[in-house]
Amino acid sequence: MIQPKEKKMNTYSDSFGNRWTTAQIDRKSKETSLKLLDEQLIEYGYNFCTHCKRNDCKPIDMAHLVSRKEAKDGGFVEILWGEENQKILGRECHKMLDNLTIFK
Repeated sequence: MIQPKEKKMNTYSDSFGNRWTTAQIDRKSKETSLKLLDEQLIEYGYNFCTHCKRNDCKPIDMAHLVSRKEAKDGGFVEILWGEENQKILGRECHKMLDNLTIFK
């Protein structure tokens, strides 16, 4: 009888040599995103884009300053769930960041 092939999971390294699956990376990154959004909501009473300071720059996204691809390829995935790498942006400002538009 032919055995089905095991599905191989891709894993990515952090700076300390630990291996992380995409699901683990996504979960930890989401936890940080929700924490930052909650902190902003508690402090100001609403969420807003931290670039243009507008609350009508919707929908609100969490942007990674160092991209997921760059962190995974570079072997430093822990930056993806670091608060210093995530920024609360409205969709239009997030698009500008992703297109490498330099903010003033």
